Amino acid sequence: MHFSHFVGVDISKETLDAAIYPAKDKKLDFLHFDNTRKGLRGMISWLKRRGVNPAEMVICAEHTGVYTNPLIEFADKYGIKLSLNSPLEIKRSIGIARGKNDKVDAGRIAEYAHSHMDSLRLYEKPSDAIVKLQYLLTKRRLYVRQRRALLNMKDAIGKYETREARSRNSSSIRECDKLLKKVEDQMEAIIAADPQIKRNYDLLLSVKGIGFINAVNTIVFTNNFKSFDNPRKYACFIGVAPFDHKSGTSVNGKTRVSKICRTQQKAELTMAARSAIIHDPGLRKYYLRKMKEKGGGKDAHGIVLNAVKFKLILRMFAVVRSGQPYKILNY
Repeated sequence: MHFSHFVGVDISKETLDAAIYPAKDKKLDFLHFDNTRKGLRGMISWLKRRGVNPAEMVICAEHTGVYTNPLIEFADKYGIKLSLNSPLEIKRSIGIARGKNDKVDAGRIAEYAHSHMDSLRLYEKPSDAIVKLQYLLTKRRLYVRQRRALLNMKDAIGKYETREARSRNSSSIRECDKLLKKVEDQMEAIIAADPQIKRNYDLLLSVKGIGFINAVNTIVFTNNFKSFDNPRKYACFIGVAPFDHKSGTSVNGKTRVSKICRTQQKAELTMAARSAIIHDPGLRKYYLRKMKEKGGGKDAHGIVLNAVKFKLILRMFAVVRSGQPYKILNY
């Protein structure tokens, strides 16, 4: 991709800092403005005064969750090219950096965009349905954590509390159950209203072990299978793909998965793998055979379970690609 200018934006809750690369005047390449539509319009005016053509530039920023939303909406509305990248990826590409300064960080992001121009991926805004599902997934996890905390408190100190305290705790648990049901009903309504999402959702549920949450997770984090063109990339994103740890003759570590991953989605996929081992005869045979080959034990269980998770990812991508539900073979 060819761009005349690269604009690095450092995002915080209330404000943004922008830097231009290359810049004509080093003293004037930075702008500090509010993280609002008005502030973003001011940024575009500033860029034009600096000789930057918005049609020939790209804005690069770290993806910081909801704080990035105003920039995403603004770029989508006005057709501005946007690239959102992992904060860790940008940080590691910079090398050793001392101190923390928003203006300097914006400049470093702009330089990162320029140095990675050949591999820079432009951000494709998900559909409104995907955005809503992602928001509801976050709300659901919050209610699940609250419910788990209440249950743990009930088990730990329930017998020492008064009747009134136990009643309040039970009432809070029931309220969490109601909220969880409401959120899940909203998610199902969103899925049913979108034919493309509904198609892939039904196909994913045909894979033994994949239930409601793992199906929605996969749809959301693959942008309904638009952001990942093959299952191996998604396995790496989730944290299922193993990597070698070898160097020369002195470093000869075991092949293992990276800790840089989506831990929540990986944990939920682990539950799917455990369920699949129980209910899918083929995967159960595969699991037992691999456990025997690895000699059994706790370490072997983790390795083989990870292989089962990868098989589930392969199956999910396969059914979506073929458009046919998964059929369990007779063993």
